[in-house]
Amino acid sequence: MRMLQETPQEYDDRFLNAVTRAFDPHSNYMPPMQKEDFDISMRGSLEGIGATLREEDGYIKVVEIIPGSAAARQGELEAEDVILKVAEGEAEPVDVTDSRLRDAVSLIRGKKGTEVRLTVKKHDTSIRIIPIVRDVVQIEETFVKSAILDDPEGPSFGYLRIPSFYRDFQASTSEGGRNCSDDVRDELKALKEAKVAGIVIDLRNNGGGALTDAVNIAGFFIPSGPVVQIKDGRGRLRELDDEDAAVLYNGPLVVLVNQFSASASEILAGALQDYGRAVIVGSEHTHGKGTVQALLDLDRSLRLPGMDKYRPLGALKVTIQKFYRVSGGSTQYRGVTPDIILPDRLAHLESGEKYLDYSLPWDTVAPSDYRRRDHVTAFLPRLQGRSRQRIAADEKWQELQEEAKLARQRSEQTRLSLHIDEVRKEREQVKALAADGHSEGHPEDGEAENGGDKKTWQDELDEDLYAQESLAVLRDILAEKAVTVSTGSGGPYSRGN
Repeated sequence: MRMLQETPQEYDDRFLNAVTRAFDPHSNYMPPMQKEDFDISMRGSLEGIGATLREEDGYIKVVEIIPGSAAARQGELEAEDVILKVAEGEAEPVDVTDSRLRDAVSLIRGKKGTEVRLTVKKHDTSIRIIPIVRDVVQIEETFVKSAILDDPEGPSFGYLRIPSFYRDFQASTSEGGRNCSDDVRDELKALKEAKVAGIVIDLRNNGGGALTDAVNIAGFFIPSGPVVQIKDGRGRLRELDDEDAAVLYNGPLVVLVNQFSASASEILAGALQDYGRAVIVGSEHTHGKGTVQALLDLDRSLRLPGMDKYRPLGALKVTIQKFYRVSGGSTQYRGVTPDIILPDRLAHLESGEKYLDYSLPWDTVAPSDYRRRDHVTAFLPRLQGRSRQRIAADEKWQELQEEAKLARQRSEQTRLSLHIDEVRKEREQVKALAADGHSEGHPEDGEAENGGDKKTWQDELDEDLYAQESLAVLRDILAEKAVTVSTGSGGPYSRGN
């Protein structure tokens, strides 16, 4: 049935994608709706009604109403409602039963100020037509957020979550456009005013985004100097610098990563590691994406006679550069190796650039002229040793390592039982692991626009093994710095090449 819903244009889209991906895994053609989704993910907002939907048994069901959204203000649409038809204003309704989710979403989204009418089946099976005037919907889980974590036995610490390096390229900040570096600056200032003793930056599952923001954010923690090196297809090399000598935050810093931290995340983590400015904590390595892409809007680029009837045309994303750390190394394939490596429940997954078809090879360039900070370097072995001791003595970490071992064994299993009792036993084991999955410890990013949910996020951080170990590393750094101050040893910078 779903194959019959494929349009000739969608087959063309697949062909174009096959051609572009033959050059490298990050060059691809974006059809108009995919381009729209990309823009939404980059700016963190969309124009629509503000409802999270899912496809269930051939129906489009409402999962959640986003607080403060157009749907929430209108008040009639509720979670668990089933959307049967969608109409644009007074136009004839379109039946969305057995429609693909993306087709229904394309009908529901629309320009701010326009009306969409939803024919909805309610809990009591009654049918109701609900008119909603579309508005801008802020996707809060896109944006930076912070928390102050109090320690009853010591100082408070700041926790800064960066889900992606977002930037609204189509609107200035005066027009309401947001960007990641401005938001990080604001959160850092707030944490400084709260006099936190150290900060954890959480880059887990951050797949990248705007290169500009990664460079800007690195500059908040280092004096002026190069942040990343860029090489184009002709082999020309240039540096992207932090040109501001001011340092926004100069205190203890830990950066938390995992194997899904990629691209701009690796630029930030790699720069802070090369400068010796932060201790990097996380899984064995990050994703390993060391390439830069440019997005070509085909509606702007192709202004040939007769093209108007084919618009919108979508966009073409093309790999144009490779980036390198200031130390000269590349994150391509190898990623960033943390200073302190933590057990990873998902270590068995073949996740990373090196597993992608047609990915570009690893190479190096000459290091930049930069000055490395030595305060962390001097006592890093002691930090590593204390972290290993904590993990070895912690029952929850041992449980996680056992889960990781079982997950690897299952992934390597080549023979499966067809006996019903064995199948049921296997399912129960999987359910048990899933029930204990909180020990893996990455909190949900879906935060509503009210203080109660933010407190919930803080509570989740208390149960997050990786976050708690990062805070423990911060405490160790403070202890080491106290010893350094009392003995008067150590110097701030050394040459990095």
